[in-house]
Amino acid sequence: MQILRILGKLLISVGMGVLMFVGWTLWGTGFYYSDQQNDLRTEFDRIEVAVPVSDGPSGPPRGYAPRAGKPVFNLVIPAIKLDQIVVEGVGTEELRKGPGHYPECRPGFSKPLCTEFDEAWPGEKGRVIVSGHRTTYGAPFWDLDKLKRGDEVITKTKWGRFTYTVTKKSIVRPDSLAIAVPSNNREIVLTTCNPRFSASQRLVVFAEMKEALAMSDRT
Repeated sequence: MQILRILGKLLISVGMGVLMFVGWTLWGTGFYYSDQQNDLRTEFDRIEVAVPVSDGPSGPPRGYAPRAGKPVFNLVIPAIKLDQIVVEGVGTEELRKGPGHYPECRPGFSKPLCTEFDEAWPGEKGRVIVSGHRTTYGAPFWDLDKLKRGDEVITKTKWGRFTYTVTKKSIVRPDSLAIAVPSNNREIVLTTCNPRFSASQRLVVFAEMKEALAMSDRT
């Protein structure tokens, strides 16, 4: 009987430990994420980017190459009430702060967390790729599956405001590199784990640019 009591207490302790771990994973990480987003928003508001004069809004100035974890633009998706600061990079530490912009392979970024092609920025011709958590660390892309054709995806940058509309959704293998292939369109691609609480697939949402406003026209 003594052994059974000890075993029972041990199992209860293990069970409590598991519950505490799950609680921290699902909710506790959200507090850390929220603090990081607040800091990023303050830092982003202070950023000044010198944009060359052109015939209309386009991409960032030549040589723009932010370091990993730095804020790069504000992502707003009204349909799912998302308003997040996107950081540069899609590594573990970067995605704990916010959705990450998929970078090219330059100093500070290495495969498979970068692309050999030129990275695309909002406003430019090409495919802007943004990855984010679907669970844990704020779960910014929790409702990404609810997006439908025609929903707006807005990127507010230091060189302009660019509005995209959702065109389609796709489910791919977690190791698929198809979305990293360059595009001739001006588009943004959002990607996250699928289904929720699993990394067995990737959910991908495609959106094409419909409107571009220069810095002076942004609201």
